[in-house]
Amino acid sequence: MFGLKNMGAIASLMGRKDEIKAAAEELAKRVAELRIEGNAGGGACRVVVSGKQRVEKVELDPAVCAGLGASEDSRVQAQRLITEATNDALEKCQNRIRELVEAEVKRLGLEDLIPAGGGGLGPIGKLLG
Repeated sequence: MFGLKNMGAIASLMGRKDEIKAAAEELAKRVAELRIEGNAGGGACRVVVSGKQRVEKVELDPAVCAGLGASEDSRVQAQRLITEATNDALEKCQNRIRELVEAEVKRLGLEDLIPAGGGGLGPIGKLLG
């Protein structure tokens, strides 16, 4: 299951566990402090999410609010804007977290744990829960 190369890599990781643990704790702190804004409708709706991917704020342009009572179509459009802005913010947040993790992995010299081609974070992706 594990070749000699992998066994050596695991042994190296175990020898650096305190350094890796400290880096992971610092990374978790940086991720928790993230605030990412997404928007839709040219800024008519803005949503802010945290690094924990929780919605913290939703802002609607006054014109959107004025139209909420006008018709069912206006209400549906407002809902669509909120959904799009939330998804935009979450996608940006996920990308930023991925960038932070990849940078930290490279800083630690553990880039072999990330598959070539950027198709995910391999075993490191588990850090993101």
